[in-house]
Amino acid sequence: MQHEYDVVIVGGGMVGASLACAIAPTNLSIALIESIALKEDQQPSYDDRGISLSPSSKRILEYLDVWDDIYTNATPIKNIHVSNQGRFGFTHLTASELNVPELGHVVIAKSLGHALHKKLSHFKNIKILCPIKLQNFERKNSKISLELLSSKGTKVIDTKLLIGADGSHSKVRSLANIEINKNDYKQTAIVSNVTTQKPNQNTAYERFTSHGPIALLPIDKNRSVLVFTTHSNEANQYLSMPDNEYIKIIEKEFGRRLGKICKLEKRCEYPIFFIEAKTQYQENIVLIGNSAHTVHPNAAQGFNLGLRDVAGLAECITNGLNRNLAIDDIDILKRYIDLRSADQKNVIDFCNSIANCFYNKSFILNSCANAAMISFDCIPELKSLLLKRAMGVAGYQPRLVRGLNL
Repeated sequence: MQHEYDVVIVGGGMVGASLACAIAPTNLSIALIESIALKEDQQPSYDDRGISLSPSSKRILEYLDVWDDIYTNATPIKNIHVSNQGRFGFTHLTASELNVPELGHVVIAKSLGHALHKKLSHFKNIKILCPIKLQNFERKNSKISLELLSSKGTKVIDTKLLIGADGSHSKVRSLANIEINKNDYKQTAIVSNVTTQKPNQNTAYERFTSHGPIALLPIDKNRSVLVFTTHSNEANQYLSMPDNEYIKIIEKEFGRRLGKICKLEKRCEYPIFFIEAKTQYQENIVLIGNSAHTVHPNAAQGFNLGLRDVAGLAECITNGLNRNLAIDDIDILKRYIDLRSADQKNVIDFCNSIANCFYNKSFILNSCANAAMISFDCIPELKSLLLKRAMGVAGYQPRLVRGLNL
């Protein structure tokens, strides 16, 4: 077993695997560490959830050469309809308004996971270590020594750069003693696939209710991913009730835009909270994706933001190596933070603003939210800004997001 690597990525989910693929062409020696066996039926990052991909994410996946493997299972989003239950305002966003073929795609996480791991297997300089857990690490001179635990015992490997892509409850972040800002929304997302009486016409729906948002994402002509957000103390009630009772509640909250719900598939739960690392890097260490920032899923921005982190870090690493910098040069990480901080802040503020306005029972805040929805629908400039934000192309973005090579 190799004991020293240029880069160790902790977390073999969608963000970690994408980063490994993105920096593999540099010929750096890379170890990808994952605590759970990388099988689609076991890896929680690769379950049956529908993932909403922005056009910026599509460009990144095209560069990684995995898009062709998931394209046939990807459903284009042509329209986005946003409404607030019991209120007048609504917003309807269309691809034609920006002269683009689609506003995004919906893919099943399992399909994306399979494509990423197929690509990983093509690189001889990537070593996947799993199932194995990070137990501890310590700095030794200019390197980091990691203690790993598997069913076969303890192993130690060294790296010049440690990347935490291990999610909201990041072990890397914890061991590095990086503090966080956290907000527990006390909400749970209940996710299932449904078949509806009427075709979805490639429309993604989001409806804000007193419980939280209800989203329907198209995955086939009459099939959609249903995301029902409710108060956490009510989640078990909705998870355990018979299908027909649950369907009645969804139809009442969402309405009959797509007719009746004809079929309800397995329900899964995901707690919702906000996490932001107070710093995203230290000497030899950097956090990306949910390890650095976990946002409310109300705007479907989390994974897309994480992929833009991948694009940004891959760009900074590649540029640094081209300038003959060592992989552990702190200037690479400083440049990454400079490149990504504005986009991250914009997305965090955007998601928090939606949560605060639409879930707040204050008459004033609710009225402001509805006025904003009416304004977005009536003022082309505001609507265009909202569309670009949803598509992940607002503001300065990494080269891969702009369709350029590293």
